[in-house]
Amino acid sequence: MQRVHRIQNRNTQDRIGYCLDVLDLFLAKAVAAREKDREFCIALLQYGYVNLEAALALVRNMPLDAKAQQRLRATMRRWARSADRSLN
Repeated sequence: MQRVHRIQNRNTQDRIGYCLDVLDLFLAKAVAAREKDREFCIALLQYGYVNLEAALALVRNMPLDAKAQQRLRATMRRWARSADRSLN
């Protein structure tokens, strides 16, 4: 996991809020792989919020078996190609 930011102030009514790093958010949504998550992840790649190589490197730290990690990497690469085509 990347850094998690903690927010606590009067806007949160002094409750603690945790904000995921964008790369962790990307990976969580990539694993869920719902249609809305696919579109969101492609946009993150397309607009440069997520670096594909950095995301691919973190997959090995996820609690997935080797086959699931391989599928996830393939999905992320496919999304990156789609993001590249969207820019042209």
